[in-house]
Amino acid sequence: DLVSLDPTEVEFHPTEVDSSRVKVGNEVGVRVAPFPNETFAASVTIVSPTIDPRTRTLRVKAQLANPDGRLRPGLFARVDLGIAKREGVRVIAEEAVLQRADGAVVFLADAENRVQRRVIEVGAHHEGMVEVLRGLAPGDLVVQRGQAGLSDGQLVAPRNADGTSVGTRTPDVAGAPGDG
Repeated sequence: DLVSLDPTEVEFHPTEVDSSRVKVGNEVGVRVAPFPNETFAASVTIVSPTIDPRTRTLRVKAQLANPDGRLRPGLFARVDLGIAKREGVRVIAEEAVLQRADGAVVFLADAENRVQRRVIEVGAHHEGMVEVLRGLAPGDLVVQRGQAGLSDGQLVAPRNADGTSVGTRTPDVAGAPGDG
């Protein structure tokens, strides 16, 4: 999570999915742009009792040492909750997921390039990617951008990341690493 950093305090906002993993006393790692190869240790001091209903995130503060004064107010930081690395999980780009009243939603494109809305269950978020626990299968083609205004059955024109037309369909999501 990108966060605002005070010289001795960092505030961050993990998603509700990760909220159960954050408790007062937890150690977290903090990285800032001016020192990209250095991780500063911080200890969680405050955990909000409620999830923000607008953002579906939890407000958390942690204290960190800054004896040499290198960390300045207003810096943005990345906070690592120290969650264990897991192999073989299905992930998609976080920007592909829409938050709706019935949960996390994505749009899938079929062989005729018509979309279907699908409710999914998400897990951990990390560096712009989100784990998909349920709702997608290997080979599913997920709409990553421009999906906010889509409806079931709507025709789409698949594009590569650079905006060029897709000649052949190559799914780039919903497969665990090494699935082929």
